[in-house]
Amino acid sequence: MQNFETTFNNLNEIDKKCINAYRSAREFKNIGTQPVVINNNRMYPVIIASIVNNALACELFLKSIIIMNTKEIPKGHSIKKLIIEANISDELKYRLNNYNFDIEIEGVDSAFIEWRYTYERNEMIMNNGFLNGLCTALEEIVRNKILEKYNLNMFESFI
Repeated sequence: MQNFETTFNNLNEIDKKCINAYRSAREFKNIGTQPVVINNNRMYPVIIASIVNNALACELFLKSIIIMNTKEIPKGHSIKKLIIEANISDELKYRLNNYNFDIEIEGVDSAFIEWRYTYERNEMIMNNGFLNGLCTALEEIVRNKILEKYNLNMFESFI
């Protein structure tokens, strides 16, 4: 088994985009899991930024799978449509079985678009627990698919 950098450098451009979409998604997820920031020993909520970053991470995880499967870069922000295109609905429903998946997915479907402009609305509701769970499940699913497809060792690849 080759090390990650050697394997990555030998990939074609579209496969590199798949892995880079996954890497970007992880960065947004890592930021999105921080609902508060601390400045001068004071905590400040950043819930909106957390939701937007997690929603974008979900999109990018899904786009990574789609790129891997189709060798094409998908467009759009609908998480629901991307899940269908990625063909992982059943796996997500299984992993998130403590939620009513079909109802909850409607609430996060266009979260990336809607939550960037919360000031335009009178009321915004989000099941942040579902969004976090979805994001974590997608990260695990995509990581496993990338490691398997490209024959990577997770400990060497830092994926």
